[in-house]
Amino acid sequence: MSPSELELRFENLRSGARAEPTPSFKQRIDRLQRLRALLIEKEASFIGALSSDYGYRAAGQTQFADFTTTIKAVNHNLQNLKYWMAPKKRSVDLSLRLSLAKAAVHHVPKGVVGIISPWNFPINLSFSPLASVLAAGNRALIKPSEATPATAELMERAVSEYFDGSEVAVITGEADVASAMVDLPLDHLIYTGSERVAQLITAASAKNLTPLTLELGGKSPVIADRDANIPYLAKKLVFGKHFNAGQICIAPDYCLVQKDQLDALLAELPQALDQTANERSGDDSVRIVNERHQKHIQWLLDDAADHSAFIKTIQPSNNPDYQLHIVIDPDPGAAILKQEIFGPVLLIRTTNSFQHQQAIIREGGHPLVIYYFGNRRDRFQQCIDQAPSGAAVWNDIIFQYANDDLPFGGVGSSGYGRYRGQAGFEEFSNPKSVYRAGLVDTSDLVSPPFGKAFQLTNRIMRKLWLN
Repeated sequence: MSPSELELRFENLRSGARAEPTPSFKQRIDRLQRLRALLIEKEASFIGALSSDYGYRAAGQTQFADFTTTIKAVNHNLQNLKYWMAPKKRSVDLSLRLSLAKAAVHHVPKGVVGIISPWNFPINLSFSPLASVLAAGNRALIKPSEATPATAELMERAVSEYFDGSEVAVITGEADVASAMVDLPLDHLIYTGSERVAQLITAASAKNLTPLTLELGGKSPVIADRDANIPYLAKKLVFGKHFNAGQICIAPDYCLVQKDQLDALLAELPQALDQTANERSGDDSVRIVNERHQKHIQWLLDDAADHSAFIKTIQPSNNPDYQLHIVIDPDPGAAILKQEIFGPVLLIRTTNSFQHQQAIIREGGHPLVIYYFGNRRDRFQQCIDQAPSGAAVWNDIIFQYANDDLPFGGVGSSGYGRYRGQAGFEEFSNPKSVYRAGLVDTSDLVSPPFGKAFQLTNRIMRKLWLN
């Protein structure tokens, strides 16, 4: 896409936002309903496009992860939008309350919001933020990943069919197009992807002081406490690494087990993989998205081997397209200890205690999510309170994302800002403070000359506030 075409689409959106700065409830509902219709009516076409982009991606995987979850998110916005849009009353200071003054917060649109989405769930991670953006009354400019070109081209055509160019537009192209988009004076930008690219986006967006929502990833740990159910833990770990072939930001990146739990876990993982993959046909698999990403995963494995890691590969007999690589205790300096894996590789690190596990997590930055397996409520509370993360989950993996009323996002190196549900509506809104003067003008009481009336007023206020 040429710079002039990008500029034209942006100006069309900005003109729409200026002509209609605050769409009505009815207009927002209409746009959300059109988004829902797009998802339902174009699902089959997108399933084919995504499978083409991946080399193969199971239809059931795309139906659930990219469409069912996204339609559910749109429905949640439709059901709650009226309450979210209502002005929220705020307390008025006592001295002003006596004059019958009133205060409230009105959530008004920001304008044009940019959405840069990744390749792992290109429909969900484009249209779930879009639902929040439209609910908040904004216009949207979407740049899907160049790694899934067939899906991106179909998205551009589908959006133009269901939305006017002043409401929502999609731009396609390589990374230079995304870079040019970041340079635009957007009113907000949400980026989902890697920490490295997020750093570039943050620097570029600073020129226009563009507010950012960064949904990154990082290394999400799994804690196996002393009383963890090891067969259940193995089942959940395999699910997290088999789902989309581990190409998901909230997949378990590494598992912290105590040393005497290791053999039991290694014995359970092959059986758990058989139950996950062999009970399904090979048609339900998902491949690594492209050769470049496959080579990167292999490089992580080779580097781990060079750093004295024990590597075990397990594969279900019924699915030759899927292998789970287990990497155990590489030496310090191995890339896999620092880089997000984002694939069918499970890193296992043996530990001495729960406290040791917590220390490893704190040293490793700010994960998107911490998964705790065990039965100790106090230990799980420590995961919430003492280790910084975007979310904490007890005895499950990934399904926190299925809850539309939970804010989604990270902290520190795993990102900042939140979207989905009410959090998304508020993220893409400007919370405008609104104050209405009362019937009595109180400014005379605190205006020069500072005579007896002022001194009495000041004395009363200080007695109320300073005691």
